Amino acid sequence: MIKNNYSRRKAINLPLPSEKLAEFIGIFLGDGSFRNKYQIAVSYNHKNEIEYADYIENLIAYLFGLKTKRLIREKYGSADIIANSSNLVDFLSDELMLADIKKKDKFILPKWVWKSDKYKMGFIRGLFDAEGCVYRHTYISNKKVYTYKKIAITNYSSRVLVLLKNLLLETGFHPAIYHNRVHLYTQQEVNSFFGLIGTNNNKNRLRFEKSLP
Repeated sequence: MIKNNYSRRKAINLPLPSEKLAEFIGIFLGDGSFRNKYQIAVSYNHKNEIEYADYIENLIAYLFGLKTKRLIREKYGSADIIANSSNLVDFLSDELMLADIKKKDKFILPKWVWKSDKYKMGFIRGLFDAEGCVYRHTYISNKKVYTYKKIAITNYSSRVLVLLKNLLLETGFHPAIYHNRVHLYTQQEVNSFFGLIGTNNNKNRLRFEKSLP
């Protein structure tokens, strides 16, 4: 485990368990990375997630008291939010029980997340906003066209997929894993997801509203 040395470095807030912290952990496990032992990065789409990037920066400031900067790659439409703090690296690696920050996929979700429905929903929201999407599924039956909203959350870590499925089950949903995605298939569950868990990524909100039958 990386040794903590908080007192000798630039101070940051060390937040207690909360829905916001659970949400950030979800965001980080989805689109975050340890750039090195002094920096973390959270990726976003520079073309259609500008408001979401603002939200992430405000969340980092609220939780940790840190200012961030953005690294934008105009050519590819991608970007990173960068937070410089070895204390933040240590804090997140400790929360996720990582022995090596280069192996983020070996994380263990903090036990406190499981102790509150609000924490569970915060984590799910963060992961959904980082890697989820709303899409329309259309099919024809007896010459009649049917269109339904569905949710998919993509991740290439089986650990993340199983964890997300279990958290959704515990909050009353009926998810299914197919390849590298967790799906909610029924329109009722998609509506319930946005009503109960919600989103802080305007891209997802707009897709939900536009995909109404």
